[in-house]
Amino acid sequence: MRCFKLLLLSGLLCAPPGLAAEACGPAALGTARTLDVPFSQGPVGTASYGRTLPLERGEVVLTFDDGPLPRRTTAVLDALEAECVKATFFVVGSMVAQFPAILRRTAASGHTIATHTWSHRYLDRVRSSAARRDQINGGLEAARTVLTDNATSLSPFFRFPGLGHTPALDRYAAAQRLVPFSIDVDGDDWKRIAPAAVLERVMARLDAAGRGIILLHDIQPRTVAILPALLRRLKERRYRVVHVVPAPADTRAALAVLDAPQARPIRLALDRLGTRMAALRAPGGFAPVAEAGPRGTIAEDAPLVLRAGLFEESEAPAAAPIRDQSRAGEAVHIAVVAEPGPAPRRGWSGFVVVGAAPESAGPGPAGFRPAGFRPVAAAQAAPPR
Repeated sequence: MRCFKLLLLSGLLCAPPGLAAEACGPAALGTARTLDVPFSQGPVGTASYGRTLPLERGEVVLTFDDGPLPRRTTAVLDALEAECVKATFFVVGSMVAQFPAILRRTAASGHTIATHTWSHRYLDRVRSSAARRDQINGGLEAARTVLTDNATSLSPFFRFPGLGHTPALDRYAAAQRLVPFSIDVDGDDWKRIAPAAVLERVMARLDAAGRGIILLHDIQPRTVAILPALLRRLKERRYRVVHVVPAPADTRAALAVLDAPQARPIRLALDRLGTRMAALRAPGGFAPVAEAGPRGTIAEDAPLVLRAGLFEESEAPAAAPIRDQSRAGEAVHIAVVAEPGPAPRRGWSGFVVVGAAPESAGPGPAGFRPAGFRPVAAAQAAPPR
């Protein structure tokens, strides 16, 4: 039985990193070294800040945004584990609240946990300072709730959605003792291109840069499809993976000044998450995650539905804001979060929350499925040309 099944069913941790490395063997890509990134180092990433991490030529840092998401994030974790590679996951708070077991597995596998706001709103387009604060702090609060304050994997690393930042946002992040991470190499895996094109773009851009922070998305089927080949290609080209980790004191400092989100929807979601995690940590509380929980909770192995075009480039005009379609105490937990104000030029302006939904298509709440949503299997199919 794989170690992640043990984690889900009993809360046990995976094998120590040394044993995992021995299992991979000399043919694996592996992790060349670990790099401590102190608060004083940030912000980093040439795409936004004109400077990056102190990497040698041929060194890369793998980062994944927007998860966790069952099946896709776990497939990414499987691919990394097979090559003994450690990465950094910039998680979205609302996704963590939906699928905390996936975050637990990510942390237990030795990866660094960073944050990416509460619901992936593009903060450089948000006028409300309170909303910006809640987005930044909500993501870290969700990860903290699942992993606890003393989790060595939890970091103060933070990435702005869409890499959209302003001097004011950077100042606030610094005041919160966060380390903004931008990127050096964009994989374009969120665009409507073939998986092979993602692989070729990553390698071409990496060859041109010679080193750097690579951006991919663990919720994207293209990333799942190409990751094993990408890791093999990195090995063939003699690239070396660097695992970035925080100074423990920096994580503690960020948690010490963390402002609790004030928006009621975020607070309610975090309260429910806290109650759920407290029950799991109680003696005998590590029941199988897939078991049906109390009314209003989501079984993580339940059928999933995704908004068509999730985080993908769209040529069509952005849709009008759609009201929250969640209902407390009901089985369907799906919402489209759209930003107020003028629609952006391209794509969605907010984050599409992924949840469990019943399979029936009949009328009424028992068979409710909003228009535009489709099963994961259908979402993974290649788009029509």
